[in-house]
Amino acid sequence: MSPRYVIRPDAEGFTIQDIWTGQAAVVAMTPQTGMSLADAEHTASLLNAADAERPQSERA
Repeated sequence: MSPRYVIRPDAEGFTIQDIWTGQAAVVAMTPQTGMSLADAEHTASLLNAADAERPQSERA
C-alpha cells in the first residue's frame, strides 16, 4: 500500500500532504507546512504509521 502522507517542497520548507485530500495534513489544528526536511520526514513517518494501524474500514 502506498503511504497516505507525502512530503512536498513549499515556499518556506516542506509540507506534509494528505494524498487523499490533496491538502496539507493537520495535526492539533496546525497545518503541517513550512517544516524542515527532518521534521517533515519524522512527522510523515508517524502519520503513515498511525494510518497503517487503523482498520481498513476506517480508512475510506
